[in-house]
Amino acid sequence: MYRGLIVFSLMLALSALVVLKPSPTNGEGKQQWKYVGNKGCKCHLSPGCFEGDEYKKIEHAEAFKALKTPEEQKDPNCLKCHATGHGGKMKDPKLTYLENVTCEACHGPGEGYAEVKNDLAKAVKDYAELAKKYDLKEKGKKTFNELLNKDPMMARKAQYDKGLLVAGINNPEGTIKAQCLVCHWEKEDAKDKCPKAIDEKTGKPKVFNFDEAFKKDDHRDEDEVDKLVAKMSPADKAKWKGYVERDPILNSPLKPEAKAPKKKASESED
Repeated sequence: MYRGLIVFSLMLALSALVVLKPSPTNGEGKQQWKYVGNKGCKCHLSPGCFEGDEYKKIEHAEAFKALKTPEEQKDPNCLKCHATGHGGKMKDPKLTYLENVTCEACHGPGEGYAEVKNDLAKAVKDYAELAKKYDLKEKGKKTFNELLNKDPMMARKAQYDKGLLVAGINNPEGTIKAQCLVCHWEKEDAKDKCPKAIDEKTGKPKVFNFDEAFKKDDHRDEDEVDKLVAKMSPADKAKWKGYVERDPILNSPLKPEAKAPKKKASESED
């Protein structure tokens, strides 16, 4: 899956708590796919892939360590923000949650992404028409990358139509900040704040500063879809309505290192 879609939804630092989003459903309130763990995101987490390298630096990657006692490690109120998928379906039936705030905490279960990338022909409706239009000849895992190379926007559409998420673009709230505030709070007197999240220096409840956290932990990069959208005319944007709208903060400059030559996720081994 290409980097622009798995931009990881900008998981922000554990300055208060961390972010957990519900799993995409099948329209009947049931979880559509299973959580697979970060092992299912190995392309993006492989050395040299910018988003993964940046993710490993932020505290979400080790959020579970904040739960010091056995009681905390079993408390649903703690697990909903320091773990991933608590109460959901797991690929590994022996697990009831995944430690830390993984990629799937904000993007939804990885099984859905694998479904699209591993066999686009089965995952997309009217695939025969799509294959004819773009003369798709590759099979299995190579089919998605073939479509991505020929029409990046159509590749984005294929994933969005399956309900796969990018925070601030096609998540329900439409903004990154709203997603973060599921587990973070901005005021000391917030009713839903964690009573244990106390600033050691001030002795006061920790509060979340979105702008500061975004600048610090932003791990976006630039891909072919980003470049296309930047050049689109108003007419083109109207054509792709529902696939190009985004939180304005995502139009802010990238970190300089994000534009340096890096290995693409599609170049990694699956």
